[in-house]
Amino acid sequence: MLAVMLFEPALSRSDDPLDEDRVLLFVGNALIVATGDDMRLPTRAALAALVPAETVHVGALAGHSVETAHIDAATQLPSGWVHEPLRPLHGRLPDAEWAVAGRAFQLAEWDRTHRFCGVCGASTDRLADERARACPQCAHRGYPRHSPAVIMRITRGDEVLLGRSSHFPPGMYSTLAGFVDVGESAEAAVRREVREEAGIEITEPQWFGSQSWAFPHSLMLGFTAEWASGEVVPDLTELEDVQWFTRERLPVLPPPASIARRLLDAWL
Repeated sequence: MLAVMLFEPALSRSDDPLDEDRVLLFVGNALIVATGDDMRLPTRAALAALVPAETVHVGALAGHSVETAHIDAATQLPSGWVHEPLRPLHGRLPDAEWAVAGRAFQLAEWDRTHRFCGVCGASTDRLADERARACPQCAHRGYPRHSPAVIMRITRGDEVLLGRSSHFPPGMYSTLAGFVDVGESAEAAVRREVREEAGIEITEPQWFGSQSWAFPHSLMLGFTAEWASGEVVPDLTELEDVQWFTRERLPVLPPPASIARRLLDAWL
C-alpha cells in the first residue's frame, strides 16, 4: 500500500527537469526498467536518450518529481534496460514505487488516447489547471478514465466463495468481481455479480475498502457479505469454476498487491 505522504500528486512542476527525476516510460503496458534484482524506478539521467520532449507530470515521490510517457515499441533500448509488464513487477519494485507506477501508467495511457477530440476530431491541448485535455474547437474535455468495479468476499459459516478465471495462473482462485453498470449502485452491483456468476443470494453488502487498480484503469470497491440462499451454479461463460473453500483447504490465492488478497487476509 502507498505510504502516507510519501507520494504527492500534482498537475505540473515548478522547476526545470532534473537528472534525479523519476521517469516512467511505457511500451504498451510494459514499464522500462533496469535488468537485475535491485530494481528501482529509473531516473531521467539513466534514460535521457529515451525521454520524449513532452511528458505527463505525475507528482513527487520522496521529494523527486515523477514524469511519465508512452514511447514507440520500435525504440531501441540501451544495454541493461528492458521493458516488463507492470503487474509482475510487484514484489520486485518497492510497494510505494509500484503503486506510483500504476498511477503513471493510467495517466500516460489517458494522455496517449486523448490527443484528439472524441466529439469533433480536432487536436486537443493539455490543461494546466486540471487533469484534462481540452478541444480548442468545441470545448469538449477528456479526463483520465476511471471505471468503478466491485469486488466481494462472500462467506458461509467457515467457508469463502472463490472463483477461477481462465486467465489466472495455474491453481489460482480469487474473490468474485465485476464492473458497476451505468445507473447502478455499488451495492446493487455486488448482488447482481454474485447472482450472475455464482447463482446465489447474499445479505446486504458491507463496505470494506478500495484500491486503484491499473489493470485496466479501475477503482476497485471492496465489500463483504454472507450467503443467504441458493446453491452455487457457476456462470461458465465468465468463470471456469466457482466453489466454497475452507481455511484448511485453500487454493492458490491472489498476490499481496491486490485488494482481493486483503479481503481474504482479513478473513483468514
